[in-house]
Amino acid sequence: MRKFKAFTLIELLVAMSIFIIVIMVVLGLFTAAIKTQRKAFAMQNAQENARFLMEFMAKEIRMSTINSGTSTNLILTRPDGSTVIYAIIGGKIERTSSLSSGPISSDEVYITGTFYAEGVGSEDGLQPKLTIALKIETIGTKVEERAEINIQTTLCQRNLDL
Repeated sequence: MRKFKAFTLIELLVAMSIFIIVIMVVLGLFTAAIKTQRKAFAMQNAQENARFLMEFMAKEIRMSTINSGTSTNLILTRPDGSTVIYAIIGGKIERTSSLSSGPISSDEVYITGTFYAEGVGSEDGLQPKLTIALKIETIGTKVEERAEINIQTTLCQRNLDL
């Protein structure tokens, strides 16, 4: 009489259950890693856009004369006498000059914020300064593809207004 060695039905069910649990844990970890990576890319995108905008505007502001800065508009006079206007319109920062006009911010972000000029045209002997406060949000279809940062900087014009 031969004895066959085989798995019982209960052993097979237990093995399959353990395998399914392990696969579910691995897939959960994989999904969490993908979401974290998407969030990191969104944050990097927001930071790159913020850095570009601040550097672009700061260079021109320092070399120009600040005429006025209201909540959403900034008016500068460049060294060549031309006027440049920065405006926050529809989630974009737009730059308008006699040579060109259009948004300088990316289509991948939505921007809100304010410009606040202090000491423009005053006779107090202090340099005019400009504070820029921006909230930059990335546009994404999924929650993990969205990031938001708030940045603020204060700048002075380089040419002395004394």
